Amino acid sequence: MLRVGDHRELQAVVLAMKAMERGLARDLRRDTVKVMNPVWKQLVDRNATSAMDTRVIAKGARIKGGNPPVMIAASSRRALAGGLIPVAGWSGFEFGSNRSRKTTYNRRNRRSGGTHQVTRNTTAQLPARAPNGRVAYPAAAEIGPRLASLWVQTVVRRVHEAAEGRQ
Repeated sequence: MLRVGDHRELQAVVLAMKAMERGLARDLRRDTVKVMNPVWKQLVDRNATSAMDTRVIAKGARIKGGNPPVMIAASSRRALAGGLIPVAGWSGFEFGSNRSRKTTYNRRNRRSGGTHQVTRNTTAQLPARAPNGRVAYPAAAEIGPRLASLWVQTVVRRVHEAAEGRQ
């Protein structure tokens, strides 16, 4: 993942955004989101291979304007039909699971009131394990450096234009 703290150039742009006039910074954030959002959404949609990937991860994909901008996916807090809340349960669909894992738990028999143990495969509905991610993480790895470069270029251009009085 790309982190601002790891690169001096990105840190310089963050400081420039903090020091600039409020209206210019607001316009810059708005322009950044307008340009980056469609690219990020398209790439996440392309990586979503199943209907559940689309419903859980890709549906909430967006760029949050900030200093620096943030790529977001699986941001919905509304429960899906089965009760899954994407913002809380996205990791199972992004990174998969050991599909043959068995879980043993106690359940209560409604008729007799007694309890007994049952063993179930509770992860069969999830995709196979993918330690590096399947949808959003590969998309971020592919487009992150390009978006960071675009953000830096946009900030530098707008600061230069403002300094010349063209803004």
